[in-house]
Amino acid sequence: MLYAIILFVLFSFISYRLIGNYDARGKVLISSIFSLVFSSAAYYTFHIKRMPPTQHIIQFDHYTFLYFITLIIVSMGFSLILEMMSDSGRTVRRERSSNPFTRVKIFFRTQFRYLHLMRLVMRNGLFKSPLHLNAESRNQHIGASLRKTLEQAGGVFVKFGQFLSTRTDLFSPIFIEEMAHLQENVRSLPGSEVRKIIEAQLKRPIDEIFQTFDEEPLAAASIAQVHRATLHTGEQVVVKVLRPELKEQMEVDVTILDTFAHLLESRMPWAQSVNITSIAEGFIDNLYEEVDLSIELSNIVQMRKMMDDVVYIPKVYPDYCTSEILVVEFLDGVSLSKSAQYPVEKRRQLASDIFEEMLAQIFDRGVFHGDPHPGNIYILKDGTPAFLDFGSVGKLSAMQRRGFTWLLIGITRQNPESMAIGVERLVENGDQINLKQLEQALSQFLVVHSFDGDILEDMGTDLFEMMGDFGLQFHPNVAMAFRSLITLQGSLQETDPTFNLSEVMKTFLKSQLTMEKGKEVLEQTIEDELLNTLPRLRAFPRRIDRVLRQAENGDFTIQMGIFSHKENKQFANEVLNLVFLSFAGISFGILSLGALFLAQNEIQEGYSFLNIFGYSGLGLSVIMLIRVAIQSMYRTKK
Repeated sequence: MLYAIILFVLFSFISYRLIGNYDARGKVLISSIFSLVFSSAAYYTFHIKRMPPTQHIIQFDHYTFLYFITLIIVSMGFSLILEMMSDSGRTVRRERSSNPFTRVKIFFRTQFRYLHLMRLVMRNGLFKSPLHLNAESRNQHIGASLRKTLEQAGGVFVKFGQFLSTRTDLFSPIFIEEMAHLQENVRSLPGSEVRKIIEAQLKRPIDEIFQTFDEEPLAAASIAQVHRATLHTGEQVVVKVLRPELKEQMEVDVTILDTFAHLLESRMPWAQSVNITSIAEGFIDNLYEEVDLSIELSNIVQMRKMMDDVVYIPKVYPDYCTSEILVVEFLDGVSLSKSAQYPVEKRRQLASDIFEEMLAQIFDRGVFHGDPHPGNIYILKDGTPAFLDFGSVGKLSAMQRRGFTWLLIGITRQNPESMAIGVERLVENGDQINLKQLEQALSQFLVVHSFDGDILEDMGTDLFEMMGDFGLQFHPNVAMAFRSLITLQGSLQETDPTFNLSEVMKTFLKSQLTMEKGKEVLEQTIEDELLNTLPRLRAFPRRIDRVLRQAENGDFTIQMGIFSHKENKQFANEVLNLVFLSFAGISFGILSLGALFLAQNEIQEGYSFLNIFGYSGLGLSVIMLIRVAIQSMYRTKK
């Protein structure tokens, strides 16, 4: 047994070093176990078992040498198979388990989940795009196929479809309508199981925490479920509890979702046009924040500090909160979608107050609710509006807030120059903007759109399309702010169909541009620009002096081309190493085959040497080529 352990550790280390992939420890471990079992079984069956019983002592002969070579080759070959089957690993941020057995279990669950999902994809015809259909019918077919696939897959995939239904800036109305029909079919956790989760998280009996606890959930979803309870102080609260199997299942599903998005983008033109991989990556990042309830806790605390009395934010109880449990104040009221009981004037005032509050969150505070649909807005018994569910909260920098102000001022005043200044501060690649062409396009945009009776959704869709035409992308939180305003406008128009967006927007922007406010914004802008420029101004004389000194000494050089950067040199070196290793592997293989061919015609004395040389060379050739294959795959996935 001791010899087997030593052998296993030794050849695992050798395989690991030969592969040269320092992030593949888990795969090498699994491959080594498989190789040890397979090679030992073959060695016993074809050599040891055929020896006389008196000679069952392992001797170092050419069979034993072949056994050791087989151990390494099979281990590396199985590592190559695992690398081919593994996830893309490109940008998915995952909370990996530290337990190796859990990791192995998750790996195999991922492979079975892949097979299940691919069956759903093929059954629902997602990769089929019937050419005989017109564009509208084709979009409907794609939307229906994707909806069925995501709904049948369940879990994270349903939430991804619901997330897509909010991207009115990217998808057609037909597609959005299909995604809006997605349903979550989840069973609620038994009350006894929820009690155990709470007690395990808070490390005390539930009766010490709550005076009463309702085991029947108020709502159940794929991520968490909500229960009503009463604290010993008599305060009514709502307890949000994460589902226990959630994170392990998420690790499987987000891996597949990332790969699935890349597969769609490589196969389907519509997925390329909307950059589905970027959308999936943004969704995954948001999802990891959503399943960490401590982030939602900090969001609520931050928004309560910054809010005024117009909209109410529920109180939180940090002493009873963890990353998997959130306890917040119970709000007695009705959702915005059920506000028809109020008079028309009251509903109009509510709509105006809520929209002004959202504008203040975006333009003044820089912290805003990211999902203001009717279910997340309550009207309390005293008529005060309140926000719920802070799992999705966006944050804007001071520069982005000023960019929003310039953009909306440009729209209200029909000024494309102001809009262009705003866009430059709101996109990720602002240095690539051709301002003259952008201003011309924005002039055409203003011919079609204004706040006078226009719908934000139509305006936002056209603006996002224009950014795509210019190769520009809004910062993720900027896109979230646009979506929040669009979602809120739709929510408020359900409450008050006569809601006048333009009046509220113009009144708010006018308050932003009062003399005192305008002076404050101007001073802040000048101060920011000076602070950003000052370090470069200080370094400028020193840099000029250094350049002149180098020119005087004859050391002045200009680097151009692909090797002017360290990263490019490193990449070129890696590629050349793989090319030389491939050449060496192929050369060894050819020489070894030649040696084996010659061995067939040699006398017995030379036969053994040529065979050992030939088989050793073939083994070395296979090892080199497997290393090249694994390294190529690994670097592509990086």
